[in-house]
Amino acid sequence: MADKDFPISGFSSLAIHAGHEQDPNYAHLTPIYASSTYVFDEAEQGMRRFSGEEDGFIYARWGNPNMQEAEEKIAAMEAFGISDNQRAPLKLKAILHASGMAAISTLFLSNLEKGDKVLSHFSLYGGTQEMLNRIFPSLGMQGIIEDLRDLEKAEDALKKHPEIKMIYLETPANPTIQCVDIEALARLGKQYGKIIACDNTFATPYLQQPFRWGADFVVHSTTKFLNGHGTLIGGVLIGRDIEFMKTKATKIHRMLGGNSNGFDAFLLVNGMKTLELRMERHCQNAIQVASFLESRPGVARVNYNGLPSHPDYLVAMKQMRHPGAMLSFDMKDGLQAGINVMNRLKLCTRTVSLGTCDTLLCHPASMTHYSVPREDRLRYGITDGLIRMSVGMENIQDILADLDQAIR
Repeated sequence: MADKDFPISGFSSLAIHAGHEQDPNYAHLTPIYASSTYVFDEAEQGMRRFSGEEDGFIYARWGNPNMQEAEEKIAAMEAFGISDNQRAPLKLKAILHASGMAAISTLFLSNLEKGDKVLSHFSLYGGTQEMLNRIFPSLGMQGIIEDLRDLEKAEDALKKHPEIKMIYLETPANPTIQCVDIEALARLGKQYGKIIACDNTFATPYLQQPFRWGADFVVHSTTKFLNGHGTLIGGVLIGRDIEFMKTKATKIHRMLGGNSNGFDAFLLVNGMKTLELRMERHCQNAIQVASFLESRPGVARVNYNGLPSHPDYLVAMKQMRHPGAMLSFDMKDGLQAGINVMNRLKLCTRTVSLGTCDTLLCHPASMTHYSVPREDRLRYGITDGLIRMSVGMENIQDILADLDQAIR
């Protein structure tokens, strides 16, 4: 275990060592704490822990050593190299959840009330889209969808809907891989007193740090690249306002019951230790796949931020270390062409989700966005022939050979 006062200068060193505390029995790695509850030396100690006067674990729904290590590691990675307004190292608070949707639920329900609106953009994760469209109205809230790549349209929406309390960004977005300018939208939002939240799942804190550009909150599905091996379901909410995160956000999180657990947190911690190495290989493969797909006659369009042809190329290059491992491509002959490509795959994996070592492809129109009305899908750029691809870590020649035979 690295000494607390050692000045870590590299991301991988931070990903390996941040958040780790020496186990009382001197285990090298934090053991899996499979205990639902924790005991007190005396009644007074229980009182101090419940009141917050003393740190310590009470009940696993509220946290345990594995969950705490994962939270502190993620917060450290999202804050790495960033200073606060006093030019001190930025401090963040993370809360681990049972899923990405649980983290998004805590974000919304701890910040919003009846009558509030959320401004967001075209092409969002299907679960988030459904929450805005189907769950919000029953709570007296509303999602406003606009093309936030156009700052004039974003400002017009803020003027037209003063009830907007939060601007919610997902960049790169699912599944069109469009990027929005976090810095520009955060600056605009702050002019109007709005909360800025960002889903950073596709990028990870290694490729993009929304807090650097003015975000107040960040969410991840830790199921994806942070874990990297497809072995868990999880999510995390990270906030800049430490007091808010410790009080209202924590209260909502505990009451909703969307807590993580020791085993999933253990898997997450160990997955994150190789995040930099994995993302480098993912990105190296992705740019070659994107260039290959651009040359295929049956492909109408390739959505990848690393291609100069992508309309959001400059925005991605500004706010991301690398353009990422996610891309999508649109087959010219529509729905059946997309299905045919999926059915012909021999190496790559047909499945939803993303961020694992193997290459994953899904067909949003028949899978992740099946429940989104077709007219909305098309308006968001999610066409019938669109295929989303999470580029894995296999040898690049094998990935390209499988795509070549599937498309031909």
